[in-house]
Amino acid sequence: MSTRFSSEEALRNARLDWLSVLVRVPAQDLIALADTLSLSVTELKAPEVGLMMTEGRIHATGQPFRLGEVSLTRCVLQDDLGHLGYGQILGRNKAQARAIALLDLALQRTESADEVESRLAAWRQEMDELDAMEDEAIQESRVNFFTLVRGEA
Repeated sequence: MSTRFSSEEALRNARLDWLSVLVRVPAQDLIALADTLSLSVTELKAPEVGLMMTEGRIHATGQPFRLGEVSLTRCVLQDDLGHLGYGQILGRNKAQARAIALLDLALQRTESADEVESRLAAWRQEMDELDAMEDEAIQESRVNFFTLVRGEA
């Protein structure tokens, strides 16, 4: 099996990085890019919708409690080289889950990784800009309680 990663640990770290970007990209952009790829794949697990229990906490040290269920769509693909591609998203968009799995496969392969990585870099930059704008908006409304005067001066 030819892969562009020297170890399982390198693949795992790279995969965590690119999947954290892919799950935030709008579905229509993912599907459009996935449609341009010409990979021969087998669906090991066709896109399917299920439910996942989520937990919450009152405080960081509080006891966890069942918050509720959310829809989850997942898909597993395998290419002719034996690589596995996983796609998992919150929601019910089967095409989006399949596109994420296909892009996960493409990023593992030497011959298809470059074209997907260039688009991934652009998406990452867009998300960094959005995150920076959100952080700026949050900082504008931040209250520093240590500068407030309490009691009589």
